[in-house]
Amino acid sequence: QNKTYLLIKLWIAMIIIVFGCLGNTFIILVFSLEYRTSWTLQPYELIVMLMAVCNLGMELGYTAFFILYLLDLCTYTGETVYKIIHFFTIFLPKTVIWLTACLCFAYCVKIVKVNCRIFMRLKQRLSLAVNCMMIGTLLLTILLSFPVILFIKFKMNSTKICRDYYTVNEEKELIFIYTSLLSFLTSFLPLVLMLVSSLCIVIFLCQHSRYMDKNITPTSTSRSDAHSSVAIMLLCLIALFIACAGTALSVNLQIASGQFDVQVAIALSTIIYSSGSPVILLIGTVKLRNSFSKLLSPNKRNQ
Repeated sequence: QNKTYLLIKLWIAMIIIVFGCLGNTFIILVFSLEYRTSWTLQPYELIVMLMAVCNLGMELGYTAFFILYLLDLCTYTGETVYKIIHFFTIFLPKTVIWLTACLCFAYCVKIVKVNCRIFMRLKQRLSLAVNCMMIGTLLLTILLSFPVILFIKFKMNSTKICRDYYTVNEEKELIFIYTSLLSFLTSFLPLVLMLVSSLCIVIFLCQHSRYMDKNITPTSTSRSDAHSSVAIMLLCLIALFIACAGTALSVNLQIASGQFDVQVAIALSTIIYSSGSPVILLIGTVKLRNSFSKLLSPNKRNQ
């Protein structure tokens, strides 16, 4: 029964991963073709494309993790491979979280109109600001993900080598500090940025709804609808993130106390986010939605 249960969990994880790989690959192809045609991408498009690349790498990394972890095959690959896999399964998800926060911020700067000199300069130099944020995100997540390899050490006398590999007994307090810091810097802070940015967008749209109603033109109406769809998309991403991050936070604390079996829960919550976010982005982004509709409709594809 235990083996059957593990195979069921592995099968469920693989289905979610395949679904996510298809969605993220589609996003990468759409924006790659867009860049090949115009040799430029909008700041938010660049963020979404990098999110899709990280999601795709994350899903491939978790494919190896689930196979090694659930089927107890880590002894065949060695400790070094296990460390590399764990590094990427922390680095890539945390990068995606911060990129989601950057996406919310970029849309906030693009949509919200404020008579502030600093804000106006930021709006004019949004591409540069986004590039700096993405570089900073990569450096921060690499720095925070690297220490995990120092805590991994196989215990060859253990009956569960692939699951009992953290040096909890020797470095329990240090691991608790690390997981707490990791949760704060890669879950709480980006969540604050997401909420503030999305709240600013929603408040701006509400304040200008009356003005848009009084000055109804095809251009203003379509622009209002586009902004509303962006706000809904960001709120859906935040809701999905909160649901997955809530699971990750509780599991991180349990891992720090030595309960390793719940790692499957954090892995599943991570791949659910990486597979669910492309669907939300596809529905909320006009260019992705139009490309998907052309893919499904032969008549639109020939136009």
